[in-house]
Amino acid sequence: MKQGGWVFISHSHEDIDAVRRIRNYLEKLGFEPLMFYLKCLSDENEIEELIKREIDEREWFIYADSQNARASRWVQTEREYIETLGDKKVFTVNLREDLESQLADLAHIARQMKVFISYSHRDTPLQRRIRKQLEDKDMLVLSDEDLCPSFCGGWGAATASAVVEASRDGFVLLLLTESYVSSAAARREIELALAEGGKIIPVYVGKATLPPDLMDTLGQIVGVRIANEPTDAELGAVVARILRDVEFCRGAFNDTYGFRSATTVHLPEIARIDEMTFFDCENLRCVYIPDSVIYIAKDTFADFPDILVKCSSHSYAASFCQRNGIRFAYTDGENA
Repeated sequence: MKQGGWVFISHSHEDIDAVRRIRNYLEKLGFEPLMFYLKCLSDENEIEELIKREIDEREWFIYADSQNARASRWVQTEREYIETLGDKKVFTVNLREDLESQLADLAHIARQMKVFISYSHRDTPLQRRIRKQLEDKDMLVLSDEDLCPSFCGGWGAATASAVVEASRDGFVLLLLTESYVSSAAARREIELALAEGGKIIPVYVGKATLPPDLMDTLGQIVGVRIANEPTDAELGAVVARILRDVEFCRGAFNDTYGFRSATTVHLPEIARIDEMTFFDCENLRCVYIPDSVIYIAKDTFADFPDILVKCSSHSYAASFCQRNGIRFAYTDGENA
């Protein structure tokens, strides 16, 4: 059985045809969507317990929003139960929108769940331990162990293609050991990920450090340091580092996610803002950015020439706006 990439789809049975399109698209992307259509069961208590057990086991959820879903007791029960669990990742796909918009939302969601691990073969046991932790969180995890070099022109070409794809479609986790940073092949993978502007997660192992020429690029990205023989808790911190980058799809910001009417967004305590963060906020005029943000993708506000960023005077956001000519105002009484 596949270990990762599971996602639970909460939907009304009245929307089954539309939801099947969602399922088929996610399967095409390599995921394992779960959707219940239980005509074989008549005991409502049995159905509810079955669904709750499955929700307990899953980490990622897509709410197929529609008038039918909002009127469905089962869907509302699922949503309320998911909310009580607190730590689940919940996304919304609006079935009232056209299919192209729905698929764009699904592609964005998929980017939050996919991880490619770049590592030295000497570190295979550690790579597999990290992979297991990520798969336990239902992430879709890939490495060179999943590649078919005979179809891609050899290992080098296959790995390069996988890194480029992961940079565009998910996270790239760099397992930075002493053997990795001294490898020419690893250097090529790092350069590819940087060139594609991918969401890179550096994991420094033991005493490994970056070569001086990568300090101005890779060195600016917040990573995680673990021991040569890390504990499960340390590996959990690696997983948490990745999940932190998808927090903007939950909590306070989830109130605007999936809707195009938001004019002002108050970001929660996240660390990173990527170029897709505001992709569905066509009416956006103002963004409050907390001090916790330490990275903003250069093109984040490319589609918002009149945007106003509100932030504290000592924040990374303030220096980002100054460097990039973005209008901003301080929230701590200072003059911008």
